[in-house]
Amino acid sequence: MKSILMYPLSLLFLFFQIGVMNAEELLPYDKDNKSICVKPEDFEGRNISEKISNALDFLKKCNGGIILFKDNPLYLISESICLPSNTKMIIDGCKIKLADHVFDNIIRSDNFEIDKNNPNGYVKKLLPAQNIRIVGLNGATVEGADFFYEGINPKTGIKEQWLGDFWGWRNFSILLSYVDGFEISGLKVTKTHSWAIVVTNGCKNGHIHTIDFKTTVKNGDGIDIIQGGSNILIENITGETSDDTIVFGAFDESRWSNEKYIFPLLPVRYSDYSYGADMHDIVCRNVNTSGNHHVLIILPSRTRIYNIFCSNISDNPKGGKRKIIRIYGNGQYGQGFKAGNMYNIYMNDIRSYKADIALELLAPVYDSHFNKIVQLNYTGLDIKMDSTCINTNFTNIHKTQSVK
Repeated sequence: MKSILMYPLSLLFLFFQIGVMNAEELLPYDKDNKSICVKPEDFEGRNISEKISNALDFLKKCNGGIILFKDNPLYLISESICLPSNTKMIIDGCKIKLADHVFDNIIRSDNFEIDKNNPNGYVKKLLPAQNIRIVGLNGATVEGADFFYEGINPKTGIKEQWLGDFWGWRNFSILLSYVDGFEISGLKVTKTHSWAIVVTNGCKNGHIHTIDFKTTVKNGDGIDIIQGGSNILIENITGETSDDTIVFGAFDESRWSNEKYIFPLLPVRYSDYSYGADMHDIVCRNVNTSGNHHVLIILPSRTRIYNIFCSNISDNPKGGKRKIIRIYGNGQYGQGFKAGNMYNIYMNDIRSYKADIALELLAPVYDSHFNKIVQLNYTGLDIKMDSTCINTNFTNIHKTQSVK
């Protein structure tokens, strides 16, 4: 197994590369590896989802390898593709699409022991997983259904479409939980049913990059790092999201255990910090998106958020975003935040073309620095602060003056 070492902003990221493709299909980063490669079409099954499942069962026996999606332009799946540890999924020039009227993730890590009596609730066990890669090549697309699942709301008794984050973790397009060593890259993600790419419960040593979004639904977030996460690099993110593009979130029971939420957003209880608690050592750079709500938000509660490094974060002239960076306050997404829980946050080149506010802080940050804040919307604000920050600098601030 070969590793790649990267050193952005003095952080050390370890990414694992596994597998080898057929000799005639070798890619440069696969040539030195020796894992087996399979395709869904190599296996028997009544439909493509069963063939994929059989292929992944085979890779489990091999302690990992590559599953290659290439031979068909469209893979229409009727259940989630569950990736075990040490597995690399390559989507080469084709589309992975969820079939109509299916309620499930498109892709998730295969470490959930799901309760058969409550399949959309908290899992019975969340097991550790490692080294999972989802790599798109040549215009690879991950796409939700054309016609969404409709069912009875168990709280109201009314039949409705199960869209948005009220319907919990199983509505996310790509979900990794409690994974050490991961990559998600090279994808166009469209027609989401809720949040697009979600990394939860202490995932670490990861790289999410070269993602283009087109989301239009309620709660159409782009990338959400939730309930702990560390040593993660996010970069080169484009497109349009109908909610926040990047979310760093610490949740607790007070926010999410309410009547609006039908199923939980996390596979384990929000108060269970044994998988992941603090969020730290995260780099986010080269994010340029339009759409609704905000480009990047930080949601604090009782756990710590520190060593966050962001650069070149902007909306684009198409507009729609309200804030480029928004750091929420205590109680908005969870209770228990204490001044001093957010520190060592460094941001450079925050640029607003049409957003109302370039940088908004609703909770205090300590020992931090925000540089090159640019507001090109002459009716907007460069910085808005509703809290007292300690040992925090704001430098090189530019705001376009009104046009006369």
